[in-house]
Amino acid sequence: MRRFSTSVTLMFREYPALERLAAARKAGFAQVEIQVLEAAPADIAAAAAAAEVGVLLLNVGMGDFLQGGPGLVGVPGREAQFLDEFGKALGAARAMRAPYVHLGPSRVPAGVSRQDCLATFKENVAAAAAAAVAVGGEVTLLIEPLNVADMPDVLLGDVDEAANLIRESFPGKIWLMFDIYHVARSGKDVVESYRRNRDVVRHVQFSDAPGRHEPGTGTIDFASVFAGIDAAGYEGWFGAEYLPTKATLDTLGWMNELGGAA
Repeated sequence: MRRFSTSVTLMFREYPALERLAAARKAGFAQVEIQVLEAAPADIAAAAAAAEVGVLLLNVGMGDFLQGGPGLVGVPGREAQFLDEFGKALGAARAMRAPYVHLGPSRVPAGVSRQDCLATFKENVAAAAAAAVAVGGEVTLLIEPLNVADMPDVLLGDVDEAANLIRESFPGKIWLMFDIYHVARSGKDVVESYRRNRDVVRHVQFSDAPGRHEPGTGTIDFASVFAGIDAAGYEGWFGAEYLPTKATLDTLGWMNELGGAA
């Protein structure tokens, strides 16, 4: 059976942050994802344990990215801030026993070349990978290409480029988070893109496109896409990371329709 996790950053926002974990478990999710820490890691870990739900993934703090700024991971001059945020996320992931840490997105700032940003990105990723190994290598580090249709100045906006970057610079050290929404918004065939890059994919996320809402609100044929990804050999979790158009519980009809199992 296909397994679904859920973002408790974008979804279940009808509840206070710590109550979202129990709400997600009650709705049928055995794993949650946290894009932004909204409480102390120890409190989140306790809430997860009480709810009997696992924390699958955490994001490294993104700086000003969500406010439209450049962010951290690939921004020259912000290396120390990125490494500080990475250290916090790594500690939080270990406290919550989260297997995945996403290193976060960034934009190319005005007046800075993309090549300089990519160089900074590679330096920061290398430092993060070394730090993760130094504490036991218990977490898997992920990068996620977004899309240039929504964010023309994003540093990583192409799934094939990001996958090749991993193969060339960080084989066996970092992995790809494959987001169905971003691949679709890039105009690429989602299943073929997954097949090309399945060697480096470790986690899949989804929302419908356009709009980034729940399945059924856009143009993606999720039954076909999920079946194609399954057939290509994916056995991991599919992470629901969408902006609900109404109360989250009222948007979950897709779980049964698409074959989820908690």
